[in-house]
Amino acid sequence: MPEDCNQERRFEALRKEFVNEFQRTKEIAHRLVDDLTAISGYAEIMLTRTEPVQTYSDPKKIVDRAKKSMALLHDCISNLHEVGRRHS
Repeated sequence: MPEDCNQERRFEALRKEFVNEFQRTKEIAHRLVDDLTAISGYAEIMLTRTEPVQTYSDPKKIVDRAKKSMALLHDCISNLHEVGRRHS
């Protein structure tokens, strides 16, 4: 019986560690989405200007890559929410 208690404690410690790491990863993903949203918005503003942009190679590429990254992160966040819901 004492071995079962130790195993349960180890399992609970592992579960808590997973939940904590999950929360940290979720927060980081949200921050990355915020940053990519800002970058994308700035690049879109650059695209609306009528004067040529000489210091930036291609703002459209920035917008496209940021949007693709945001979509991937949103999928990641959704998956993390699902995993967290199942293991909380």
